Amino acid sequence: MGTQTIVVMRGDETGQELLEQALRVIDPAVIGIPLQFWEFDLSLENRRATQNRVVLEAADAMAQTGYGLKAATITPEAQGDVGSPNAILRERINGKIILRTGRRIPGVRP
Repeated sequence: MGTQTIVVMRGDETGQELLEQALRVIDPAVIGIPLQFWEFDLSLENRRATQNRVVLEAADAMAQTGYGLKAATITPEAQGDVGSPNAILRERINGKIILRTGRRIPGVRP
């Protein structure tokens, strides 16, 4: 089996922290599968600095590799700002929204 490439899209705040934990779990040294990661900084600061070019590059890379892992990002509400990277990614790769309503686990308090 060859090395698989996963596009990693870094994000903002807690979303980035969760992504780092996910990457720790899928570390090739941990799972024994050869992986390489192409990383893109989708933080609000970088999306503004690149005028969303980084989002388009990440989407193209994800279309090429077939795999992507994205952290949550800040979506500014101001008109004329960079907008939602999720919407750009979905449009670029012809993606779909899958929405599942969460359920509480009995005995577990939120």
